[in-house]
Amino acid sequence: MKITRLSSAVLESNFDWTLVKVETDAGLAGYGEAFVGPGLPAVIREFGGILEGEDPTNIDRNLRRMRGTSVHASPGLTLHAIAGIECALLDVTGKRFGLPVWQLLGGKYREAVPIYADCHAGDALESIGPLLVPRTPRWMRREDEPQREATVSLKHHGWDASGGDHLSPEAYGRRAREMVGRGFRILKFDVDVPTPFETDEYNRHLSHAEIEHMASLVAATREAVGGEIGLAIDCHWNYSVQAAIDMGRAIDRYKLMWFEDPVPPENIRAIGVVQRNMRTPVATGENHYYRIDFERLILEAGLRVLAPDVQKMGLWEGRKLADLADMHYVNLTWHNISGPIGTLAGVHLCAATPNVIALEWHAASVPFFDRLVKNSQGPMIRNGKIAVPDAPGLGVELDEDAAYPYRKPGEEFF
Repeated sequence: MKITRLSSAVLESNFDWTLVKVETDAGLAGYGEAFVGPGLPAVIREFGGILEGEDPTNIDRNLRRMRGTSVHASPGLTLHAIAGIECALLDVTGKRFGLPVWQLLGGKYREAVPIYADCHAGDALESIGPLLVPRTPRWMRREDEPQREATVSLKHHGWDASGGDHLSPEAYGRRAREMVGRGFRILKFDVDVPTPFETDEYNRHLSHAEIEHMASLVAATREAVGGEIGLAIDCHWNYSVQAAIDMGRAIDRYKLMWFEDPVPPENIRAIGVVQRNMRTPVATGENHYYRIDFERLILEAGLRVLAPDVQKMGLWEGRKLADLADMHYVNLTWHNISGPIGTLAGVHLCAATPNVIALEWHAASVPFFDRLVKNSQGPMIRNGKIAVPDAPGLGVELDEDAAYPYRKPGEEFF
């Protein structure tokens, strides 16, 4: 069996969902999903010349060739593309041999994977482009409605800096109760949102008033759902070491499962200083790509929870990372902002991983999430879990006809 074509499609959702398709001379096709990035489809197309004519079942060899040929390129976009392609290779390999992807990864530990709901804040995340610019997707706009004018705020990761009731403690509590009512047992909220006490967008400092307000959001969320629901918060790498420590100590009392990305990801020593000065586990990893980085996060920073991204690391490397973390009795909570194809890929990885806590789901506000799966038997997520498929490959097929209306303008569709 040989690869005959590599193609992609981008769906305009809450994020760009970049889908990858590998076609073969055996009539089998595999699907994957890559993490968002500006110009990503062009990078995927470049790898077509490397892979066409290759046996898709030589997973590790194909990965090494792609990494080797892109050694002089920026690692971010190239590794996003490679992870999406890798998923499609695993999907078509599973179909070739009649095995689910979790079996290719070594077998499964569980029949269903716990899903944690990323609630963003007191309201659903609006759609943002690859550079975090707010937008109105074409499928949401009226014919006479122009594309929205956007103001980019580095500090607030896509939020409108004008704030509003959706950023109040009461709104956080309402949102938490809503998601628990939908069956989720673990929730994550953003706290790096506009506050009434804004200071400087660039200096990474938090005033006492800002910290108190952010802690009030956590308090309202915990009060709304009680002690049995797992809670985590995200800060998107926004703060200095001291600000993160002060914030961490203010929320220690609320018994969070993890405190995600309080400081920028590059300085592992700084992450360790934050962790050693608070009780709540600090989690990071979605902007790390290599096992050696995670080894340093464990050994030098002393992290007990890692948060790598499924579509950045890929399933093959992700399974190896799980073994490394398990050697040190460290848990994984997988970051995931993808559509149903990428989410199912994460389910297979989590099924084959002993030390996983949960897989993220970021698409609560996307009305067509389940429609993209061919012959879907209802919602993919039931009672806060996704059942592990036993069918070959990923166990689902993308419905290209259902996906087509949500394609991103200006991008090829397979």
